[in-house]
Amino acid sequence: MRLRPESLRTRIALWYCGVLGLVLLCFGLSVYFIVRMQLLRHHDAELVETAQGVEAVLSQHEDCEHLTPEQVKQLNQNSKLILFHAVEGDTRSFYRSPDLESRPYLQDLAATPRFLNEQAGFKTYESARGFVRVFTQPYRLHAGRQGLIRVMEGLGDVRIPLANLRLALLILAPLAVAASSLGGYWLAGRGLAPVDGITRLVREIGASQLSRRLPTPPVHDEIGRLVETFNQMIGRLEASFEGMRRFTADASHELRSPLANIKGTVEVALGEPRDAGEYQMALRSVAEEVERLRRIVEDLLVLARADAGRLSLDREPVRLDVLVRDIVDSLSERASAAGVHLTAQAADEVSVHGDERWLHQLLFNLVENGLKFTAAAPQVDRAPEVRVVVIEKDTGVRLSVIDSGPGIPEADLGHVFERFYRADWARAQGPTGGFGLGLSIAAWIVAAHEGTIRAIRRTEGGTEIRVELPISIGPHDAAA
Repeated sequence: MRLRPESLRTRIALWYCGVLGLVLLCFGLSVYFIVRMQLLRHHDAELVETAQGVEAVLSQHEDCEHLTPEQVKQLNQNSKLILFHAVEGDTRSFYRSPDLESRPYLQDLAATPRFLNEQAGFKTYESARGFVRVFTQPYRLHAGRQGLIRVMEGLGDVRIPLANLRLALLILAPLAVAASSLGGYWLAGRGLAPVDGITRLVREIGASQLSRRLPTPPVHDEIGRLVETFNQMIGRLEASFEGMRRFTADASHELRSPLANIKGTVEVALGEPRDAGEYQMALRSVAEEVERLRRIVEDLLVLARADAGRLSLDREPVRLDVLVRDIVDSLSERASAAGVHLTAQAADEVSVHGDERWLHQLLFNLVENGLKFTAAAPQVDRAPEVRVVVIEKDTGVRLSVIDSGPGIPEADLGHVFERFYRADWARAQGPTGGFGLGLSIAAWIVAAHEGTIRAIRRTEGGTEIRVELPISIGPHDAAA
């Protein structure tokens, strides 16, 4: 059985009711005890003043055991009931106010041993006729006699107003809680109404309507910030869906081309009987297209695993200068065959903390990309070349792959690292133009090493792909 209501509005109202009830309980108790204290202590100042007046009368003579007529007359003028007596083993009274005779309950109280043994200070007694407030003050006369002055005042039956106050609090407090709870429920509904509207609109927005946005409230409060956050999230979803659609379309296009070439080659080869040489040429063409398909699938798999966070880095010190020279040596034969001069300029013992396998892939993709476009569009006024430069800086290591190719147009510089992105000049190169995935993989590798990568159009012609890598990455350096 669920005891917790599912409605946030109901939970807010219940919480409001509980908190308000607790506040009213504390407030009611405070009011009750403050009123009670004020009723009981209302005459305290007058009692103290009367006791001081009695002490002044007693101090007129050496002793008070035998009061003079003048002293008795002065004491009888006090409006409060007074009594004083000795305390040295003898509690007999030297004086009683005449009013005691008219108030039996006060006379009975004054005769009780417990009353006579009370110490100095204020004390409240409850009798059948109501409460009695007593102030006791010690005194010492010139003859050395010590005693107590007791000043009493009947407070009447203050139990009646206190009972009425309790009844009022017990009746009004629940009514206030109930009324406030209804008001809180209504206010919670008004406050949460925009949230319900947001919920309905979000439900209406599907994958095909991600261009829609929630209306922004005029006040930038919590609801306004919630709407702004939802709109930002929808914008990110729209960008992700658009990227997925573009990625799917580009992947389909790139996969369709080699498949169409394979199908056409096979159909031509099977169209009529041919000799062994022609069949071998057809199979070699099919093998090239299959290799192209394999590379596309492998690159797609790398990017898919990277997006899913399933590719990890084995962090260890990597000699970047050695890695650059190895890449240049391995591609020098291909560069010579394409008529491109490939060189490396790297300082000695340049190390970074990273994954050697992926750094090798990064260098290979960048150098191969530079060779491909430099060889496809050689310059007439200078010899085509590709240079790999490694510079150690205070903040890290800069790796640059500089080619003398046709260069990247300014409009395409911000897109060259997008997946399957190929500018018109690159698509014109045909199959040699690549699939538009090599630089995307390079960008992922650089990001995984907490570096930056950018393409720069050189004023003298050609392109520079500049990579900035930190010397150490992430919190796993110590573990590596």
